[in-house]
Amino acid sequence: MKAFAKYAGELFAIAAPMFIGNLGHVLMGATDVFVAAKHSVDTLASIAIANSVLFTVFILGLGILFGISVALSNYRGERRFTKKYFLSGIFLSIILAFFTWLIILLITFLIPFAGFKSNLVYGIQQYMFVTSFSIFGMFIYQGIKEFLQAHEIVHFPNFISLIMVLINLILNFVFVFGFGPVPAMGILGLSLSTLIVRTLLGLSLLLYTWKIVYKQTCEKVYSKDYVRSVIKIGLPIGIGLLFEFLGFNIITMALGRESGLLVATHNILITIIDAVFMFPLAISSAISIKVGFYNGAGDIKKIKKYGATGVIICTFFMLFCSVLFLVKPEICIGIFTNDKQIIEIALPIVTLFALFEIGDGLQISLGGILKGLKMTKQTTITALSSYWLFGIPLGFFLAYACKMSLQGFWIGLSLSLFLLALIEYILIKTRILKMQKEI
Repeated sequence: MKAFAKYAGELFAIAAPMFIGNLGHVLMGATDVFVAAKHSVDTLASIAIANSVLFTVFILGLGILFGISVALSNYRGERRFTKKYFLSGIFLSIILAFFTWLIILLITFLIPFAGFKSNLVYGIQQYMFVTSFSIFGMFIYQGIKEFLQAHEIVHFPNFISLIMVLINLILNFVFVFGFGPVPAMGILGLSLSTLIVRTLLGLSLLLYTWKIVYKQTCEKVYSKDYVRSVIKIGLPIGIGLLFEFLGFNIITMALGRESGLLVATHNILITIIDAVFMFPLAISSAISIKVGFYNGAGDIKKIKKYGATGVIICTFFMLFCSVLFLVKPEICIGIFTNDKQIIEIALPIVTLFALFEIGDGLQISLGGILKGLKMTKQTTITALSSYWLFGIPLGFFLAYACKMSLQGFWIGLSLSLFLLALIEYILIKTRILKMQKEI
């Protein structure tokens, strides 16, 4: 028990500020949903579709940047000097942001041909165009944050994210509904708020690390080998996340052709899931840092201890959330809307979250172990197998062939998480056995 408390304490020390930062990220999205729902169902549906497209494009670049913390934590375990790679990470962030921005602009102009309801098209385009410029601040923030997390510097970058939630909420209300000399801008106001907040996030971390930026810029410190290593590790992470996001977002796209009400409901459900997901995601990130360090050091015992402890923590937390969703599902929906039609559609699905959460906790914690072991290619294959060869086809079958609509999609997604967790467990066991034989 003492050993478990020790490992759990170390994981919590890293994960707690990361959880606050992750929660800040979700709360920024939640405030958008909250304010959009107050404005109109069309506004909520428009930003749901727009964000589905945006994050599908964003996530590949962000996934590559996630490779920074994995690469550097392994380097630290190998006793390498890692601070010299800081500026290389910023350059990579800016390059990825630029190409991502170009792709988003192209997609924005193609939205009228995607078959969405005509009353939603202009709002989707408007939100996507303005928000696309926030990609630079977003990627710079993430690149620096990953560097700091690899060195277990987790407080400032995550707490600043939480502060931005309040700023985002204030700006949302001011820009959407108007205040004093500021006119009511509706959906344009939501996108302007997002642009300002993400830019501030990037600038805040640049200022926090200014001494390193200035010194390495003067010395022209840049490592192509390091960038290649990050891309090699991060690209499979990005592709895996892309498949996962597409799994959720293709449902949004399908619903967007069917009903704005269903899209709005689906968006609220995803927001609830995301909020709960932030704690196991933080634990997973802490697992990957610790496992990565001891993988670099070749300490199999510590890899197993930190991995098992993290999985137990995530599983028990998700079990608690499952009970909450079963007992009080209406409270979760009531936070965002009092629309009777949305509540009627959403309530049966919230009770499904009791199953969804357990699978989600298992897959994200096991995924953290895989990332720490630098088995990122395998995470891509598992995501492809579980979501696209099983969960998504099953969801479409249940939704349309069995006439279960949105509920059918969520059943397919829930079951795919358990398959994903099972494959990840087998991969980890196989890798540990191989490492033990190599000793």
